[in-house]
This record gives sequence, structure tokens and C-alpha cells, in this order.
Amino acid sequence: MRVCLMSIKPKWAKELYSGKKTVEFRKSSPSLDTLVFMYESAPVRAVTGCFQVQAVLTSNASHIWCATTVIRRVWNPGSVNKDFLFEYCGGASGKCCAILAYNPWRFPEAEWVKLEKYAVRPPQSWQMLRANNHGENTLAQSLLHILKRAVSREVPNA
Repeated sequence: MRVCLMSIKPKWAKELYSGKKTVEFRKSSPSLDTLVFMYESAPVRAVTGCFQVQAVLTSNASHIWCATTVIRRVWNPGSVNKDFLFEYCGGASGKCCAILAYNPWRFPEAEWVKLEKYAVRPPQSWQMLRANNHGENTLAQSLLHILKRAVSREVPNA
């Protein structure tokens, strides 16, 4: 399983967890079926949960905005508006990836993970967690363990 760490503002994380937002916009994207652990930036500064990458649309910002508007029931940008997206991507013709976030899962607050404990810096956007980097490997193992524990508490006989 591919695992990555993605920095995200608390406002957008809240919308993803609630289901109000189902798509995360980036200039590049992890591949399909990657498990994305969300690092919420200040003031939270912790890994608070995860989602799975179900699909990715890559094009210019204008095409991405039109596509997410047409299929809004599934690809819901939440409170991200067109002007914000175009500014983020460098204009209507700027490269943009729309990542469909499937099954977002928020960890219990007591299990949020501070990156300092693993000597891992938060990524500017996102980064794969590699098994050959000790801090990243240990972080990935810990996050997967927290997720497994959280799921087993939610699903009887898991």
C-alpha cells in the first residue's frame, strides 16, 4: 500500500471529514489507491486522519473547475470557489489536479500524531512516506496502526 502525508489547512480538513468537500485541489497528485494521511497545519499541527485517493483529474484549472461543477454530487469542492482555485493554480490555464477523497476518517483527538516525535517535517503540499527513510517509515507504521485500531473500535468483530 502506498502511503503519503499531505499538509492541509484545518478549514479544508474539517470540510473533508464532514463530507461537505470531497475533492482536494493540488498542483500535483499522489497516485490512485494511495492512503493519504492529513497533516493539519497551524494551529492544529498534527496528523488528524486520512482518506484514500479514489480518482484524480489532471488538466488546467479552467477544465478542472468545469468538470467538478458538472459532476458536483461526487466531486464537491466545498467552499473552494473558482477565483481561489484559479489563484492557487496560477490562472485558468495553470496545471491543477483534483483528487477525489474517498472515505475520510478522522482519528480520535487523543491519537493525533505530532510529526516532531518522528523527526519528519510537514510537507509543503504532499510527500510519499518511504520505507527506506527511518523517520518516515516509523511514522507510516504508527499511522497505519492508529487507523487499524480506530477502525476495529468502530466495526464490531473487526
